[in-house]
Amino acid sequence: KSALSDVVEVRTRYVTDIPVIKAVTTEYAIYRRYCKRCKKVVEPFFPYALPHARFGLHLMLLVLILKLDKRLPSEQIRSLLKMQYSLGISDGEVYGILRQLAEAFGSYYTSLQEKIRSALVKHSDETGWRENGEYRWLWLFINREVALYLIREKRSSKVPIAELGNQQDKIVNSDRFSAYSQLAKKTGCLQQLCWAHILRESERLAKLYPEARYVHKRLKYIYAKATSENPPNVEKLLHWTDLIVGMRRYHIPRVYKFARSICRINRENLFRFVGNPEVESTNNRAERGLRHAVIMRKISNGSRSE
Repeated sequence: KSALSDVVEVRTRYVTDIPVIKAVTTEYAIYRRYCKRCKKVVEPFFPYALPHARFGLHLMLLVLILKLDKRLPSEQIRSLLKMQYSLGISDGEVYGILRQLAEAFGSYYTSLQEKIRSALVKHSDETGWRENGEYRWLWLFINREVALYLIREKRSSKVPIAELGNQQDKIVNSDRFSAYSQLAKKTGCLQQLCWAHILRESERLAKLYPEARYVHKRLKYIYAKATSENPPNVEKLLHWTDLIVGMRRYHIPRVYKFARSICRINRENLFRFVGNPEVESTNNRAERGLRHAVIMRKISNGSRSE
């Protein structure tokens, strides 16, 4: 070992870390006073926790984020809080926190409902769900601004009809599920069929039946033209679509039924996106919106209660 000299230079180094944090319980003194006018004891608004809540807002919102955004089961939420903050919390308390927040944000959920109902363009889709082991349906209504989720017993047209109400001349983007046809009849909405669903189905038919190859080829060509930088006018696109059924005779009932459904029954619902940048040609927005819920369903197998 040899003796070191005086300091000859100073080297700087940056390290980002997080502090070791333990949960803190704080006692607040809340000064209450008697009001002669109200004839009762009153106190100031308490900003750090919801009424009758054991936990503060920061902790409650963290549980909400872990459950809904990160899709963690309650057992893993409890484990993380114990490991990170030395905080012991029961399974019932996790769901108690979620229930209290649901009640606190109830008015915000109502505002989401109003925004979806009034939106000129919206997407809709549905997927299976389980509530305490019983089969349910998770419905989604979404646009570029908000997403509204509903869990209902049925997968029938009564759900979107009851939720959306009058939709005269507003556009709903969806697949060809029959409930949305009834929605259009009952609420006055217009439909935009999802072209991704149409082309996937025509491709499946083309693999099964040779005469369906023509249908798939023509639909693929028409869609490519409709989504090009300079698309033809809607009248020309509809004319090309009409020719798919009008110029050929089909021998396979399944192929004819599909072609007739697309090119005749739903012809007016194919090209509402042409010339309208607010309308999308596919329902991918709704499918992406359901993805988080599907992952949560796989992890936790649904929800325990209404």
